[in-house]
Amino acid sequence: MADAELRRRWRLALGRDAEGNAADAAQPLGSGDAERDTALDFLYQREYQQRSDETRSGGQEASRMTPATWLAKVRKLFPVSTVQVLQRQAIERYKLTALLTDPEVLRQSTPTLNLVQTLLSFRNHLPDSLMAEVRQVIRTVCQALEERLARRVRSRIEGRRNRQARGGRPTHAALDWHLTIRRNLKHYDLEGEVMALQRLYYNPARQKQLPWDIIVLVDQSGSMAPSIIYAAVIASIFSQVRSLNTRVLLFDTQVVDVSGQLDDPVETLLAVQLGGGTDIAQAVLHAEALISQPRRSMLVLLSDFYEGGSHASLYASVTRLAEAGVSLLGLAALDQDAQPDYDPDTAQALIACGMRVAAMTPDHLADWVAERMAGRQP
Repeated sequence: MADAELRRRWRLALGRDAEGNAADAAQPLGSGDAERDTALDFLYQREYQQRSDETRSGGQEASRMTPATWLAKVRKLFPVSTVQVLQRQAIERYKLTALLTDPEVLRQSTPTLNLVQTLLSFRNHLPDSLMAEVRQVIRTVCQALEERLARRVRSRIEGRRNRQARGGRPTHAALDWHLTIRRNLKHYDLEGEVMALQRLYYNPARQKQLPWDIIVLVDQSGSMAPSIIYAAVIASIFSQVRSLNTRVLLFDTQVVDVSGQLDDPVETLLAVQLGGGTDIAQAVLHAEALISQPRRSMLVLLSDFYEGGSHASLYASVTRLAEAGVSLLGLAALDQDAQPDYDPDTAQALIACGMRVAAMTPDHLADWVAERMAGRQP
């Protein structure tokens, strides 16, 4: 690569700050490169603003740009692969959410958890004409999560239930004579006309148990977006397990029952209204009224535990539920780095009232559900 071309590329990569700071990188830009430089500066000047309290002003042309005019310029100046990278960074890193009103941006964007979180956060600002593209992005992410989690979650719950059904001391009435004789024919003594039964086979136990009830309470605080996406997918998987009756309640200062649409996590997520206040006590009280068989019920509270309602009412409800025999689990919210992010004081108080509080992967949540259904304290 020629030195001039190398310097040109370095100049575009380093931006306007290369001028006067790196003599070997500074060189006059042609008209096309000057436009590219302005477009890149419109986006990446935000990096300096994020790192410092000082305001780094862009050029006059960059300052007059809007997200829409910037996007049109980028599409004209750069190849498709570069445009897709710039769009993704503009939305996910620099929060240029105005770009989300462009259907072409969504069609070209790679569906990711971050993109779904952004769409949910700005759901009320998106035009109806864009909802087909929004649904497709959310559906793609949910389907990928469900494909990865469904078999593992169901096998943990149903597998443990089946092992439990096979346990216990077999009875003579449960002996499967046809299978026992067929499997032991190789031990038949022709001379003595005697069959030695080396192993007995029994009919599997018939389960006549009632299904368990599980109520999942989902906090709609703004910080809960990553956890809510997983919760919608896991609840959809739970709803497909025959031994579980699953209900999902979304809450902020109001409670919304979305149990009727659990077969479609996309619609569950589009019902979410991120942000606003939080009244955990009211949500738990609402769930308490739905429980009819406490010792066969589980209540899972997905929250950051920053309570805006009555702490006393919350603790009283949790204590009543624990004393009635309801299995209680508080799932702590996770931040962007998958680290627990919640109010430790409220969490400790809930533990004292009888609720287990933990940060769990979907696999571990399925294990907890299976252990409770098997009658064991995890």
